[in-house]
Amino acid sequence: LLHIPDDLLFCGPSWTTWTFWMERYCGFLQAGLRSKRFPWANLNNVVLQKAYLEQLGARYDLEDELSSPK
Repeated sequence: LLHIPDDLLFCGPSWTTWTFWMERYCGFLQAGLRSKRFPWANLNNVVLQKAYLEQLGARYDLEDELSSPK
């Protein structure tokens, strides 16, 4: 707890340097990596398919239908 004031002074508010979203995205990429022979092409396809789904959800108001079950 003693380092928090120094971190706020040097880095600003915690939401500006919070890395949770980047770590979550890296976890998404790691879970989608299936090919050992062509890993970059596989990652490209995973990201492209996610972008397609997000665009479909935004365009046709399908966010609830496309969201993963909890």
